[in-house]
Amino acid sequence: MYEKLDKLRDEVRRCEKRAADAQNRLRAAQEKLKEGEASQILSDVGAMKLTPEELAQVLSLVKSGALNSLQTEPQEKKDNSYFVSDIKEEISEESDEVKEDNEDDKY
Repeated sequence: MYEKLDKLRDEVRRCEKRAADAQNRLRAAQEKLKEGEASQILSDVGAMKLTPEELAQVLSLVKSGALNSLQTEPQEKKDNSYFVSDIKEEISEESDEVKEDNEDDKY
């Protein structure tokens, strides 16, 4: 008499189990994606061969939006070494200005 209800309850249990399994697969895939992104970021930053101080300055330039002025390079010079050298040059110039300001403060 309640066979139809029993079948429906079984179907609900199977669907709940599939949903739980799918949720677990989703979490695992999201974790793998997060690890992959972190690995790629570390690889890209390592390839730039910047000191921690230079990296901090580059990140502050990116955050402030000042990096946009560096991106107005000619189209034929799109390789990464050109871009990195420009950033290092700007960082060096900023460091020199800071050193000069600090020297002026001493006197």
